[in-house]
Amino acid sequence: MKAFFAICLALFIGFCAAQTQAPCPAAGITQISTCYAAYFKNLNFTSTPPFFTYVQAVDKFAAQGVSAFKTLCTWSTTRQTCIGTYDPMCATGAAFQQALGVQTKDEAYEYLSAYGTNNWECGPGYSDVVANYYCLENIGLNHRSDILACFNAYNATVQQNGFSCSALATYTTCYTNVYTKYCGKIGGYIGCNLLKAGALEDVPSCASQLPTCSKNFEAHKLFGMRHKLAAKRLAQKNHNKGDASKIH
Repeated sequence: MKAFFAICLALFIGFCAAQTQAPCPAAGITQISTCYAAYFKNLNFTSTPPFFTYVQAVDKFAAQGVSAFKTLCTWSTTRQTCIGTYDPMCATGAAFQQALGVQTKDEAYEYLSAYGTNNWECGPGYSDVVANYYCLENIGLNHRSDILACFNAYNATVQQNGFSCSALATYTTCYTNVYTKYCGKIGGYIGCNLLKAGALEDVPSCASQLPTCSKNFEAHKLFGMRHKLAAKRLAQKNHNKGDASKIH
């Protein structure tokens, strides 16, 4: 999916200091390092690349289509299984910086956000992403300006007022609306989850303040309408029976 997650990852640099968790044990650092080394080998990296070099490599591979995305997910889920019980304890910026050997904590948080996004798109969201892959890819290819408008508005708010969960919630809604605009309700559901999955790796404390990602609202609404209509028809049928009995 051409770069569609990269834009939503870069913004989290501004609030990486907000994350506070218990330190990851040395064994966890070693495990993450080992798991990522095997993962990077699939992309022909012998060590941790700069984050955007990594993004470019993923984009190039994913450009081959949905089958390539499925392969990327095989690599991602293998990595997640490898990390195992060290997530969530070691899913922190500090742990990722040490395990991956990146120069800055900002870059560690970019990798951490990508990890969260991968876990969603290759886990709970996998079937929906595969089914809508080319529509989603089209957003990254042809509608980046819409996403950038959301990003720039978010950035301006953070620069003026500092990071807040409220600002992130507004950004999430804007991002969701872009995906809904071009890929319908299911697109909005996917976009919303992609953004939240990456963000909540960095600021889990914002979880309760972010919008709910839903693809079933219209279905529930339709079910409710059908239920009311059925009840109305039943009431009318009973009423008609009552009228008929009076005639006899």
